[in-house]
Amino acid sequence: MRAVLAFLCLAFLAGRAGADARITGLQVAVDGNRVLASLKLRDAFDRRMVARLESGLRTTIQYRFELHSDRKRWYDNRLSASTLEVDALYDAVSRSYTVHSRLDGELVESRTVRDLEALEAAMTQLERIPIFTLDAPPSRRRLLLKARAEMGSRLLFSFIPVTIATDWADSNKFRYPPRQQP
Repeated sequence: MRAVLAFLCLAFLAGRAGADARITGLQVAVDGNRVLASLKLRDAFDRRMVARLESGLRTTIQYRFELHSDRKRWYDNRLSASTLEVDALYDAVSRSYTVHSRLDGELVESRTVRDLEALEAAMTQLERIPIFTLDAPPSRRRLLLKARAEMGSRLLFSFIPVTIATDWADSNKFRYPPRQQP
């Protein structure tokens, strides 16, 4: 029994890998029928990620977003989910990093940066990214945006894959703007 308890404690602590990274400043704006998100990912660039980038391996940070309908004293109802992938690749010949952003698999932006500070800003600071498009406005319920970042994976006990991720961050609650009457 003690061995099982010790294994579960180790698995729980190993699941906290990358727990230093956190999402801050999650803000939501509504522009027409689009939901725009802004956030900053803090402490994600550790020595492992920098070494991976400088070796020329493609390095990806996945931002997972969920749009929920807020319900008091009950579980929130998930309306939609979306994934933004920001990946970087180092080119040793030109000594530059190419950064690609893909929203649900479709390319949104590509840019080239020259130094590590600019690369960190490009991968960890999102400004007014259109995450969701609402076809029909939901009822006048309050909405909530949740975000999480996944920075890769590692092996626990040399054979169990564990995702390195932040905790879920919640935005302030907001309402979809009412329709304008013509």
